Amino acid sequence: MKNITISSGKGLSGIMVLTALLVFASGCSIDRKLAKEFVQSEDRPPVILKQPPAIYMVSYKDTGTDTTGLAKWQIDSVRFHESAIIKKVDPRKFKTSFFDAFKNQFSKYGFEFYEGQKLKALFENDTIHPIVVDFPQMELEEYIQPYSDVGYVKGREYYKNFDLDAVNLNTWLKLSMKGVEGQEFYFISDSITDKVRGYYFEDDETRNVRYKYKYRDVEEEDMYRFARDMGTNYAQYIFDHYMNRFIKRNRSSNAPRRFLYHYDPQSGDFLLIKKLPWIRMEMDEVLRKN
Repeated sequence: MKNITISSGKGLSGIMVLTALLVFASGCSIDRKLAKEFVQSEDRPPVILKQPPAIYMVSYKDTGTDTTGLAKWQIDSVRFHESAIIKKVDPRKFKTSFFDAFKNQFSKYGFEFYEGQKLKALFENDTIHPIVVDFPQMELEEYIQPYSDVGYVKGREYYKNFDLDAVNLNTWLKLSMKGVEGQEFYFISDSITDKVRGYYFEDDETRNVRYKYKYRDVEEEDMYRFARDMGTNYAQYIFDHYMNRFIKRNRSSNAPRRFLYHYDPQSGDFLLIKKLPWIRMEMDEVLRKN
């Protein structure tokens, strides 16, 4: 998938592009020591994972079909069948790819998942307070992404416009710790697009400026890789979220924290980040969207 663009901080080499401001943490601060303590701890609460019933597939691209007199669901169906990407995707395979990667990444940190029949043992023990990770809704949303490739020849600017096919993965996430705290709602959106690689040059014979490029469409397998990348990323977001909650509860200072910590599992180091790549939603916003 090296020719595919995945924006908004994808590919969890990866999370280092969460924000424009990312620097290596230095020194032996109390916060850093707490972050390290959290990572090395073997005392992990169990995790209840609730997956969405399905991955919704929608297209918001203009249709070339006359939809006069059609109901909204019929227009949505026409747009889906005219889509360039999502109609190729098996939603069950996409969902499996995402959650297999999500559980694999989260399990690396010592968390154990409980689903289905395994939940009974947790509910029968009032002293255990599992983390509840609930994905109430996920959707793949296809649209057109305008793109302009700009270049310079002899100091003069040239540009070529494209309409790229793009897909957003929109995710609604609900986090809580059973019997301990209330629910928190988050929204995450990540995207994958077609890719254009081009360059401008002056024709030796005509002296005219020309543009040469290669266009790479998003293919079905790119989408499943995208799902795996996002499953890995989202597990990391949640891990970082609870790590920073641990730091906040246990630090001696009440001073506001300007930065959060991200744990890089590849290097074993900690990075300072400005924020996690999701949007906190208030309950009234959640109710309006459902």
